[in-house]
Amino acid sequence: MQAPDFRTLFEHSPGLYLALLPDAPRYTIVAVSNAYAQATMTRREEILGRGLFDVFPDNPDDPQASGVRNLSASLDRVRATGAADAMAVQKYDVRRPDAQGGGFEERWWSPVNSPAFAADGTLAYIVHRVEDVTEFVRLKQQGAEREKLTDELRQRTEAMETEIFLRAQQIQRANEKLREATAAMLRLYEKTRELDRLKIQFFANVSHELRTPLMLILGPVRQLLAAQPPSGLRRDLEVVERNAVLLLRHVNDLLDIARLDEHMLAPSYAQSDLAALVRRVADHFESASREFGIQLQVDAPAQLQAQLDPRMLQRVLINLVSNAVKFSPRDAPVRLALREQQGQAVLEVADSGPGIPPESREQVFERFRQLDGGAQRRHGGTGLGLAIVREFVRLHGGDIGVGDAPEGGALFTVKLPLKAPEGVAVAADEPPGQGHDGMADAVRVQRPHAAPAPRAPDGQGPLVLLVEDNTDMSAFIRQSLAPDYRVAAAFDGSKGLAMARQLKPDLVLTDVMMPGTSGDALVQALRRERAFDDMPILVLSARADDALRVELLRQGAQDYLTKPFSVEELRARVALLVARKFNADALRYSEASWRTLFEQATEGIFIADHEGRYTDVNAAGCALLRCGREQIVGRTIADLLSPEETARLAAERAGAMRGDTQVGEWNLRRGDGTWVAVEVSARMLDGRWIAFVHDISERRQRLQAAQDAAGELERRVAERTKQLRKLAAELEAASSRERRQIARDLHDDLGQTLAAVRIRMAGLCQDPRDDVRAKAGEIAALVDQADRATRSLAAQLAPAVLYELGLLPALEWLAEEIGQRFDLFVSVHDDGKPKPLSQEARSIVYRAVRELLINVAKHARVSKAVVRVESDAACLAVTVSDAGVGFGVPAGDGAPRQGLGLRSVRERLSFVGGTFEIRSVPGDGTEAVLRVPLMPDAAAENQGEEAP
Repeated sequence: MQAPDFRTLFEHSPGLYLALLPDAPRYTIVAVSNAYAQATMTRREEILGRGLFDVFPDNPDDPQASGVRNLSASLDRVRATGAADAMAVQKYDVRRPDAQGGGFEERWWSPVNSPAFAADGTLAYIVHRVEDVTEFVRLKQQGAEREKLTDELRQRTEAMETEIFLRAQQIQRANEKLREATAAMLRLYEKTRELDRLKIQFFANVSHELRTPLMLILGPVRQLLAAQPPSGLRRDLEVVERNAVLLLRHVNDLLDIARLDEHMLAPSYAQSDLAALVRRVADHFESASREFGIQLQVDAPAQLQAQLDPRMLQRVLINLVSNAVKFSPRDAPVRLALREQQGQAVLEVADSGPGIPPESREQVFERFRQLDGGAQRRHGGTGLGLAIVREFVRLHGGDIGVGDAPEGGALFTVKLPLKAPEGVAVAADEPPGQGHDGMADAVRVQRPHAAPAPRAPDGQGPLVLLVEDNTDMSAFIRQSLAPDYRVAAAFDGSKGLAMARQLKPDLVLTDVMMPGTSGDALVQALRRERAFDDMPILVLSARADDALRVELLRQGAQDYLTKPFSVEELRARVALLVARKFNADALRYSEASWRTLFEQATEGIFIADHEGRYTDVNAAGCALLRCGREQIVGRTIADLLSPEETARLAAERAGAMRGDTQVGEWNLRRGDGTWVAVEVSARMLDGRWIAFVHDISERRQRLQAAQDAAGELERRVAERTKQLRKLAAELEAASSRERRQIARDLHDDLGQTLAAVRIRMAGLCQDPRDDVRAKAGEIAALVDQADRATRSLAAQLAPAVLYELGLLPALEWLAEEIGQRFDLFVSVHDDGKPKPLSQEARSIVYRAVRELLINVAKHARVSKAVVRVESDAACLAVTVSDAGVGFGVPAGDGAPRQGLGLRSVRERLSFVGGTFEIRSVPGDGTEAVLRVPLMPDAAAENQGEEAP
């Protein structure tokens, strides 16, 4: 018996119900009965997923409204107690739809809120049930028909008692259904486990069954190739061999996965030279590396003995190196390294490709997982290679991880124990070459070649555009269609779209999975352009996916053919689609067909003669202009435009005369005198003007509203930024005053105390007792050291020379301090011009220079730096430069990456209207420039600044 549809039962129940999430204070609506939607004048699709009080707010015109507050309190009690909560009769007005005049309608309700718990006892939903008692309240308020009301209430009470009984029966039956469903789920779970076991067995059986016919294909093909066949036959045989080897690799991967799941694979340990195995695998990749321009670098010791399974380790190395070669760009390095570390062998395979994002580094080892797995992927594969690699490494008791390579791509690190586990048999040294048969086939790298140049059409007959990224498949299809068709070829979707626009083919034949623009994206792009409305599209795909087929047909493809296919079927489908296209072209010029399409169009269509005078207009155009056809025919667009827009009409018409489609926005005068904003797409066709006119009034209103909102947001952000900058400037000034106060306290209080101690210790240093005199000398030395440190700290916090002598003496003192502290020679150069600055500006510039010099000392790896102080009539420029290591510019960014310290320098300078620039080139050093506006001399003197 089929389980009941509880959602249908809930929605069609006669009661007024809402199901709410307990996500206070929002209380999201997740279900609503039809009766509730009707009673509250709402629509289910408009309120689902929204907050309860967003949909049902208080009546803003009723100052006594308390519905939201009372209902929210009741829902909160249900959440707190887990018990149902019955509310008193509430006045809670509901909003009328705009179609019914808008506003609020007075309503009275009797609500009950009940909890619904999940299987684990947590509160899952709150069921909000109400009864509309508006009529009862109104009758009570009017004091009329009391006996009728009493009878009605009695009847409702009886009806409610009956309903409660029926609901109890329904709940009991629902519980029975739930128990049956639970039992069915358990049976389904066991069936799923059995299906998993059958799937693994199926993989193993299919893999075994495919290996024999594959070898019977490869053997004869290689014999024929060895016999030096003619060039045309050799090309076909090489295609067969290349694809048979690829299929054999996929079959071997499936067989390994099946064996791993059945625990049928275990390492066969042998005493092996791991370094020799690494070099042997690298030798087999040498030709592939040269072909793709890859610089394969091998770093391995002369010998590294290890107890392991050489066949498994060979598979591990082949998979990792082939991936590195496949994903690295041309002329880039790939590094294969081996070393011994703490009793383990450490293998590293690094490439120069795009790398693997941190969040995906664990996923790449999952079965069937491909990071580039969509219809636009550039690399083929089953997603099993790295999963097998990890399983083989773990079988040896090792570990594998992935990170960032110094070369810029991915770095795979394999760690393996050098010794076999205790008690495991280890064979003698492996003879040279044993266990490495078939290595040449195994190392074939499936790397996408650069897309060949698009092929112009050749042959005779209708024009077919073939879009297929596999060069072998493209050549095969072109050869199959060549006798009857002209075939042009593109090797990805973007080039296919460009060729379709250029050639206007009679049919497009496209694959689905292609790099760049995929086949389904190409179908969508073609269908967005009116020029291709009637052009048939035949999709070829290796995915026998009904959902994909239906989706592509819905998007505008006419047919879908699954690979592999027969040549006869392909030719038959192409012939049928081309014939339909030619018939449609002939039918398009039929006047009856044109009139039907013309009248049924939803957009306004205006047809004019060569002079621009309207000869016809469809019903949608008449409705748009709110006038009859006879009021439009004989007029021109100039008659519908304002004088301001008539001026650009000539330029638009000139473009359309050249055959271009002109698309523009205009304001047209309607028959009732109002104006309407429209988008007009017009072109000259067969000596006539054809214009498609679409009403864009609503779009303009939305755009204007969005622009107004953006302007208001920008204004608020600017105002808040100004406030924050003002506050930051005040904090900076307060911080400067605090530093000066601390510096004075250190210098005056602690310095004087240390001076007093030094004086006291002077007498003890002259004591005749040797031990007292020695100890006194040590203490006096410590006091001197503390005094120097105190004065240095006070000077660093707020150097007196800055406030007493000016910026240049302070910078010279700072250069000496940096030299003593960091062993960095700093030279200060001044142009000798006056530099009037406020005390705040001096302090900010001084601290900025100090921050930059400390950065140089810590990171630039140089022994000297230069500070230049220059000025013009209005601005002071301080340049801090070094010839150190520098730092780079991130890809896609126009400026060096700056840390928190440099950003704080820029921010503090902004407090006094200054700017900060930094330029750096790796290996050529760094140059930072601070610019601060100068003050008038009188203002600077009032601030205590000297003008050197």
